[in-house]
Amino acid sequence: MKSVINNGVKIIATGFIVLVFLALPLFWVRCMCERTISEMMPKDSRNIRITPCGLVPHELERDPNVVSCSYVEARMNLKLAMFLGIVNYFVEGLPEVQGSNIYYYNQSDSAAMYFDKRLGQIVCRYSKEEKMPDKTVLRRKVELYASPEGVSEGVDKAIGRFIFPIIDARARPWQPVTLYDKKLRRFFTIDFEQKRVVRGPELGKNDIHEPVQIGRISKNQPHVDLYWAPPQAVSSAEDRKKEQYTSGDLKPAIQRDHFDDAGQYLLVLDATGRIDLLDRKTLEFAGTAGWLPAPKMLFPSRDSARPQDLLAYDALPLAFSSDRQYRGMFVASVCRESTAMTLAVFGEKGRPLSTKGTLVITEYREVAPSRFIPSRSEYPFTIPGGYVFTSSEFMPSRSVPSGKAFFFGAPWAPALTIGKYLAENLHPPILSLASYFMAYSFEAGAGHRALFILPNSFVAMKGRDVRQNAVSRLGYALLLMLPSLILGIFLAWRVEKDATLVGLSESARLFWMIGTIAFGLAGYITYRLTRPKETLVSCANCGKLRRPDMEKCHHCGSKWHVPEITPPTWRVANNI
Repeated sequence: MKSVINNGVKIIATGFIVLVFLALPLFWVRCMCERTISEMMPKDSRNIRITPCGLVPHELERDPNVVSCSYVEARMNLKLAMFLGIVNYFVEGLPEVQGSNIYYYNQSDSAAMYFDKRLGQIVCRYSKEEKMPDKTVLRRKVELYASPEGVSEGVDKAIGRFIFPIIDARARPWQPVTLYDKKLRRFFTIDFEQKRVVRGPELGKNDIHEPVQIGRISKNQPHVDLYWAPPQAVSSAEDRKKEQYTSGDLKPAIQRDHFDDAGQYLLVLDATGRIDLLDRKTLEFAGTAGWLPAPKMLFPSRDSARPQDLLAYDALPLAFSSDRQYRGMFVASVCRESTAMTLAVFGEKGRPLSTKGTLVITEYREVAPSRFIPSRSEYPFTIPGGYVFTSSEFMPSRSVPSGKAFFFGAPWAPALTIGKYLAENLHPPILSLASYFMAYSFEAGAGHRALFILPNSFVAMKGRDVRQNAVSRLGYALLLMLPSLILGIFLAWRVEKDATLVGLSESARLFWMIGTIAFGLAGYITYRLTRPKETLVSCANCGKLRRPDMEKCHHCGSKWHVPEITPPTWRVANNI
């Protein structure tokens, strides 16, 4: 019994080591294929521009003095995706990083704001200048502690504690700070200057809101750039005199408020991907601002996406300086495979105005100058190859969503896609099937460093397909796994043949066949490393090779027939 247990432990340990050493080269093969395709993709396929943006009044866009319309532009950075997640381990505790409990830090003046988990309070330290009666300026250090019940100048456990706070990423010690506590289910505004805390109403048990971000709505910001440009008008003589413009310079036709400021509201991202508006004064929800759009991938997914389903996203609200009224917002999101991006524009009531995804232009058609009036913000443009065309010569006539062109549109992309597909089919079939059922379970960034479960594999992509029912989707996924299943069955047949030869029991052969079909190449290698190593001998009864360590032949069941050795009756004596 003990030998059986030891043999089982040996097989499991060997199988795990084989699985790791097999998964590592397959991981790098998949990464290299994806990285090479990304490098070959046209640069134009990483940009989206919508002009006019749709949030500027029409009378201003059509003003005779305006020479170019407003636009919103998003850019996707694909090169950084390969190392996504590894960097997070090193920067997780740095200030102003998503998920960090250090909200602000300035070494020059020793200012800091962070959440002390032991106290359950937000600590704020900064230097404050005070004018003395003799007109001198005294600089003193301030240390405050904020809790749900108020702000104190020292540690005071009696004023309560925060449990799981989510704070605005733009929080600064000298400005009111808004946060949400997941456990207390309430919004708070902390004013360190006035030493007061404003509590919002508690969310009811049946309230569907589940905030995950406040204020600055973004994730993996280096992977997506979002920019808005106002309409441009020719500067007047008065403008040139006042603002020191030169002749012919353009000036913004309208000024926006502070960057990523939603006027009287704060943006709140929900776990479902919906973006809500939070009234700054009442700390109550004031409606829906929009949602995170789902990019068009190889296999279509839902229209909206959860934050964990996207590799990166960024939301940019718009409010003009003239009235500070919220006008709407722009949202750009990158799919988990980093192959496509979508840019959406939402009005002030949350109504979608326009949506556009990344495209790969495959054909151009010639346009007569008299029949085509270009937008100055879009042309001239450059097609793959480096040649620049003006708007009076050519314009795009056919394009393919980048999510599909990524695998089949770029030069050599089909060959690299096949390489990625084959590397996935050398992966254990049981883990590929687990990737299908767990397609939505992993955070998007985890897929770029996955070793065993592959959320970015073709099988997992099919698991997120919304066009088919569950049965059809599973059948398609099994079809994608067909090479690995055929390989597993072939290797299981080889294992069964060899296991019969070396004399393994029927139950042991069944175990190895199932294990080889489930784990494919890893199961076969494990068997070859752990199979019995005894030298076979010929059976005197059936003539087949049999194991000498077994009492009976595993082919015919005959016992060993060892002839009796009779000692001789004579002896050799040495009488010398």
